[in-house]
Amino acid sequence: MLAFAMGVMPVHGQGADAVVLEETNVVDIHNEVSFSLVKHRAVRIQNDNAAHHADFSIYMDNDMALDKFQLTLSDASGRLLRTFKQKDLMRTEFSEGLAADGYMLYLDVTPPSYPVVAAIDITVNFKRNNVSFPIFSPHDSYNTAVEKASYDITYPADYPLRYRIVNSSVVPVKTSRDGKTCLHFQFDNLKEIKRSEYGLPLSEVSPKVYFAPSRFSYYKTAGSLLSWHDLGVWEHSLFSDRGELPEEAKAKVRQLTAGCASDKEKVAAIYKFLGEHTRYVSIQLGIGGYQPMAASEVWRQGFGDCKALSNYMMALLAEAGIPSHCVAISTQQDKLLPDFPNFQQMNHMILEVPLSTDTLWVECTNPQLPLGYVHDDISGHEALEISADGGRLVTLPEYPDSLNVNVTEARVALSPDGSADITINEDYRYHRYARMKSIATLGDNDRRKVMFSIYNLPQAEIQSVVVDDRHEPFCAPSLTYSLKAHSLKYASVTGSRIFVPTNLLHKNFMAAADSHLASELYIAHGSRNVETIVFTLPEGYTLESKPASTTLSLPFAHFSSSVSAEGNTITITYDYLLHRGTYPGAAEQFHEFEKQVGEAYARKMVLKKVSNP
Repeated sequence: MLAFAMGVMPVHGQGADAVVLEETNVVDIHNEVSFSLVKHRAVRIQNDNAAHHADFSIYMDNDMALDKFQLTLSDASGRLLRTFKQKDLMRTEFSEGLAADGYMLYLDVTPPSYPVVAAIDITVNFKRNNVSFPIFSPHDSYNTAVEKASYDITYPADYPLRYRIVNSSVVPVKTSRDGKTCLHFQFDNLKEIKRSEYGLPLSEVSPKVYFAPSRFSYYKTAGSLLSWHDLGVWEHSLFSDRGELPEEAKAKVRQLTAGCASDKEKVAAIYKFLGEHTRYVSIQLGIGGYQPMAASEVWRQGFGDCKALSNYMMALLAEAGIPSHCVAISTQQDKLLPDFPNFQQMNHMILEVPLSTDTLWVECTNPQLPLGYVHDDISGHEALEISADGGRLVTLPEYPDSLNVNVTEARVALSPDGSADITINEDYRYHRYARMKSIATLGDNDRRKVMFSIYNLPQAEIQSVVVDDRHEPFCAPSLTYSLKAHSLKYASVTGSRIFVPTNLLHKNFMAAADSHLASELYIAHGSRNVETIVFTLPEGYTLESKPASTTLSLPFAHFSSSVSAEGNTITITYDYLLHRGTYPGAAEQFHEFEKQVGEAYARKMVLKKVSNP
């Protein structure tokens, strides 16, 4: 509901870009449908890395009122530099990709110098229809320390408030007065969390407190958060009258499935139709934040948000005699709190289609993805299945690490002057596919720019890039492309010798900086790189020295390289496998491992000109 930030200089804790000097949050719950928030936050910004902490933004809707706003900038001595009032806030409605009855108020502030203290004071009244309260999370960005932060939430003694503390052992202080109860939470002296290439995401390690009611009233509907089952019951009630289709839509389903021999074929035909005739538009109108547009409206308008498109697909499948369930999920975190049902952990909706031989997880907002493919933003994530039986926590499948593979076959024909004709054939599968899929939609010039960013092609001309995006239903998603290029200076010539880089692929490969290592190692998705590079030697040259073969192993990673020579060709292979998971205390070990991998990729071979007899 709120998004605002300020920044800070370290008082203790060298290296922090910002320190929260003081944060107070006072939440007063009046009844089941309304509450107020009074917030003060003072931060000192040490350098430009933390400048974004001086910005402010808040999403507003018809159920909210911003009754007070002030943001001040002061120098390190406390001298006031500038004051911003509510009249200085900018307002933006949303783009054509968003239909909403809300708007954003924001302020972009450029600090005049550093260090600078940014302090904000706001009062917000939430007038009705509330199902959650602001999260207490003062550690809201990397490299920001917290000196003092508190959160007081007051509520009627009979109000069913629940809370859940994450990543902290803090214990609230509970008091009672005048028929109301107050909980006081305090976070002090929190050390900054450094961004690390190897570490867990900030959201997984920062301390926070969630708040939610046991029961709630929302737009004349009543619901319970005592269990995920109860939340699913309420969510399902919002879908109960939204699945009716007009007769022409029903006729279209019969036409699409008439020649299908199985339910899988029917799902594929309907999914293709969905992709060809609808587009994604975010809807945030009233109860539309949780209730989908009616399927008949999506049929008529040709657009919808994630829940509307999932509900529409569910209605089309039902007409074909195939049951399915909408599923609420997060694209940002893979775990839900099992004993704390809430609305704040999920931001997306997909469709679950249980078939006799398999369960399909269908991404209805992007039908360009292959049907049956569980993309990397949701694979392995816990989610809430919503059905007539209520809510049920489910876990989406994750692909074996060895399937997330990038297979490379390259040929480099060297010339005596160090130039080379190069052909590269790439095949990206599963999660590696998803990360490269966008190049299929790029124009030639943009595609060439991407190739130059990936490969080590000095003074080169890319002659062609041919892309094939294979996304047939139920097949392994695979994006392949073939690149042809001519490099004027691929190798270095010194006298009678040519020094040849043995790996043209990992242009920017390097281990993370030592100063940003976390204690644990976090690998979100495992993967495998398999590379074969065949060099053809120029006439009159022979191999003088070659890189040694290498094998490196850790419990969660394996790397090998080998070199073989036959006639005038040198073949070098690389195989690098990473296993997903969290490995406590392993970041330093993996850092050294990656250094050695980088050294292996950076090796060169030396060719020597053969003397004339």
